[in-house]
Amino acid sequence: MNLKETLKTLKSKSGNEYMADWLEVMTEDINFKQFDADSNWNKKVGTILTVKVHLTDLDQIVKKTGIKKTTVSNHKVVDVNLETLIGGKKGTTKVNKLRFRETGTKPGSRKPDAKTTAKQEATSAAIFELALDRRSRWPSLMAFVGDKDVEKTVRLKYPEAYDDPGNDWLPVFYKQHLTILDKLSKSNITKFDHTGGFMEYIMTMMRPLKIKKKDNWNPADIWGVQGSSQSVIAKIKNALEGSDKGTQTVLQLNSMMRGMYKADELIGISLKKTSGPDALWEEYNIDALTLEEVDEYRYADIKTTINFKASADGKTQSLDSSVQLRKSGGGGDYNFQITSNDTSKGNQNLKFESKPTGGAKARGGKAEIAQVELLANKLTAILVKDNGGGEFKNKHKEYPANTDAWLASNGAVVAKYKTMFTAIQNKVTTDCKNADDFAKTIGLIFAGEKPWVAQSKLMQLTFLWHVNQIPNGKVKEFWTDMLFLSIKKGDRFGPFAKLY
Repeated sequence: MNLKETLKTLKSKSGNEYMADWLEVMTEDINFKQFDADSNWNKKVGTILTVKVHLTDLDQIVKKTGIKKTTVSNHKVVDVNLETLIGGKKGTTKVNKLRFRETGTKPGSRKPDAKTTAKQEATSAAIFELALDRRSRWPSLMAFVGDKDVEKTVRLKYPEAYDDPGNDWLPVFYKQHLTILDKLSKSNITKFDHTGGFMEYIMTMMRPLKIKKKDNWNPADIWGVQGSSQSVIAKIKNALEGSDKGTQTVLQLNSMMRGMYKADELIGISLKKTSGPDALWEEYNIDALTLEEVDEYRYADIKTTINFKASADGKTQSLDSSVQLRKSGGGGDYNFQITSNDTSKGNQNLKFESKPTGGAKARGGKAEIAQVELLANKLTAILVKDNGGGEFKNKHKEYPANTDAWLASNGAVVAKYKTMFTAIQNKVTTDCKNADDFAKTIGLIFAGEKPWVAQSKLMQLTFLWHVNQIPNGKVKEFWTDMLFLSIKKGDRFGPFAKLY
């Protein structure tokens, strides 16, 4: 939370008024380079609210409060006990405690929560409408920021961009509008739907088309429409439903939307924070894939690594497995990370995430490609069916979660996974000498502080075992399909542009 959000939260919670008053007075003449209060704080009286600040901000807090810096977990901190500062009989004044903690994280680099992301997307859409209405660009960032219409538009959707000194989104909105004008100023696109309109309609289309998650089909955050949202919706309804209501498919929808994209009638845009000097524009799935394009993403060199052991200090445990896709026909090299869906919590299903290595034709460029979680049983089962592979299940509850489960059935569970390890040992890079070494390592992890790491490793091993059951001639096809799933490329995905 920024400073304004923090004060608002404190004032709305009974028992936190003292903290709000003190914080407001103390910070009134400090121009924070960064102010990032923990949004997950439970807000109960007596608990510590941690605020991450820049080191120079921390020095200003020391100067103003007279409280010395201390070191906690290798970070400089200033701990403020408001009960002591306010005075009164100990234990009678119900107040919270504050901890200002030094951080090297850049302002705005923390992954925003869903509400903040929604406000940023809505603001981008509103700025695009304003820019296309004017049909002219602001000559400089200063002119953009100082424009009253811009400020009014931004404050309506995302006031933090102006009110929080650590917020760095105004330059992003500026760079975005330049690219939008370059790409769409000659089109008839004038309106962008973020929540209602076409976005609302397309969300209602997901169930009949058997699309479980919209973003796994089309990651567009906003939709540019020609004329009105209603006319665009009516056109799709008439074409897809007609007299054959209920028979439409996602391939039909994609085909129609590709035509509407090319005609500047309907343009979905996936928004990513712009970190470089310019906002880049890249189009996906505008045309049906050709065989030549698919061949560009066939990889001659596929290297897989899964390590089990902790580092030399005995504490750091690698949680992920990696797959390197190299020497394509021109589509660019990628790295795949296979790890827990939420690495900060235990007992999670797996996620499969790809990142380009920076090749000139690598989709996504330097921007991180959106995380894709693939229930691999739907893909691998087809390819290994005739090879005795069965199904891979991405359900952590079906895997050993502790030592007892690991040693269950008189060693049958251990034997099962040792067999899997032996089967992949010569095809995958590991840090274990043999199956016995592997089983011993997994046992040690289960007995340690993070037993869920062992569970995740067993899930990863099971997935990689299934992949290595795929006939040799189909392995390249499998990883091409995995990559296309992650970057939303191919006929099964909707057309969109990425602004990043």
